[in-house]
Amino acid sequence: MSFLNDLNDVKLDIEEYEQIPLSAVEQKRIIQRTQKRLKSKKALFFKRKKHFVSAIASISAISFITLNIAFPTFAEKLPTFTNIFEFFTDNERNIFEDYSEHTTYIGQTQESNGISITVTDAVYDKENITIAYTIKSEKDLGERPVLLEDIIVDEFVDQYKHSGYSKNYLVKKIDEHEYAVLYVYELITGSKPETINISWQGDNVTNLNNGNQLVSGHWNFEFSLQALENSVTSFKSPKIKSSDTGVEITLVKMTQSPISTTIKLAEKVDERIVSQEQEELRTVSIEYLVSDDLGNEYNIIHYRDTGHSTDFNINHISTPRITMNIPNNNASYITITPIVTAYKVVNSDGLLEQVIEPYKIEPIHVPLNK
Repeated sequence: MSFLNDLNDVKLDIEEYEQIPLSAVEQKRIIQRTQKRLKSKKALFFKRKKHFVSAIASISAISFITLNIAFPTFAEKLPTFTNIFEFFTDNERNIFEDYSEHTTYIGQTQESNGISITVTDAVYDKENITIAYTIKSEKDLGERPVLLEDIIVDEFVDQYKHSGYSKNYLVKKIDEHEYAVLYVYELITGSKPETINISWQGDNVTNLNNGNQLVSGHWNFEFSLQALENSVTSFKSPKIKSSDTGVEITLVKMTQSPISTTIKLAEKVDERIVSQEQEELRTVSIEYLVSDDLGNEYNIIHYRDTGHSTDFNINHISTPRITMNIPNNNASYITITPIVTAYKVVNSDGLLEQVIEPYKIEPIHVPLNK
């Protein structure tokens, strides 16, 4: 009870300070972190006395404001942006609506050559490793600066050393000298253990829009992640597929986790039939629209695998996958509509030009596990 008495005796004279309002996002972040740490014996007592939890959260919020004002040197080292996943909710590739509640807080900052990088959070669901971080510098880093080097995971050994993975970067400016980045490391093949120990070392920050614009330095982050629970549904027999002249797409597998749904497909294409061209080299691209039976449309991260070209033999199979946010709770199935386009190469730089108009083919209906 002495701890409760101490709480009752706490006096905060905040009138002498300038009050700074917290945004809804910051308030949510503070409360989430406070609640995660209430796992001691004292927390068990507070669980029975719920009104004290609110008091602690409020005191934490006030203390955070006071800390920034009273200790500006320390405050400068804190990241100015704390919820990167919610920062990307207006992005056309937004699949991150449910990530914030399931991430592991990292909170590591490394500074080198005038560039400060802070890894705020990360999450692992056996399909993707997603790392959220900020880049801050007084230098001009371009429009899309990222820490470009790959992550190293001891548990993967060499399975993802040369292949079996794909990388996606989403970059957004917070202000003139600070950027928010989401690094999505897709695990296409190989083992996916329950716990992974990550080492992420980078020697340069590179502008993705201009590879010649980079700043050398050294940043090193190490942390561990526990896999989120997920359920896997394999579709073998009877096959669920979509077919059209020269195209066959088969549903292979669906993985559902608390943060996303990943769907693996198998594509077989006869490029010459689709492009109506028997002699010249042709490439066929398949894109996807994703919706549900309620009419909701979903953004996706699309891994295309090898794609389709007349360079491959006629029996070549490409195995793309789609990662989307969690479907609506009331939806019964997902509808995946393929869009087919054929191209030709028009110059030595590999520039492609359409040779047919894009067209939709029969959709695939994916039943959802309830």
